[in-house]
Amino acid sequence: MDIKKFYLETGSSYESALSIMMNDMLIERMIKKFMENNAYKALIEAYEANDIKEVFALSHSFKGVTGNLALTKLFEIASTLTEATRNKEQADIDREIGILKEEYRKIEEAYNRLAD
Repeated sequence: MDIKKFYLETGSSYESALSIMMNDMLIERMIKKFMENNAYKALIEAYEANDIKEVFALSHSFKGVTGNLALTKLFEIASTLTEATRNKEQADIDREIGILKEEYRKIEEAYNRLAD
């Protein structure tokens, strides 16, 4: 699979990523770094620990990274999580976390095919 197909399969914006990073090699390198870092895992762990303040901080950071990578669906759910936890109060974010897990799983599966 090539990087353009990865973006198509994940409902992300290849054109936006290309306009930011200028070439496929850089996009692939940055996607690899994203998949290797622990941002997603840390966000899920904060949610499971019911640490809304940390969920806010991590979802805000996750939103920035996914926006720069033009991973549209992850960016949208990270934006929703950021706003839902902005006041650092108990927020009902179970639905959003469920969507995040599903979308991340899709990205992960596509990435594994890309990396093969």
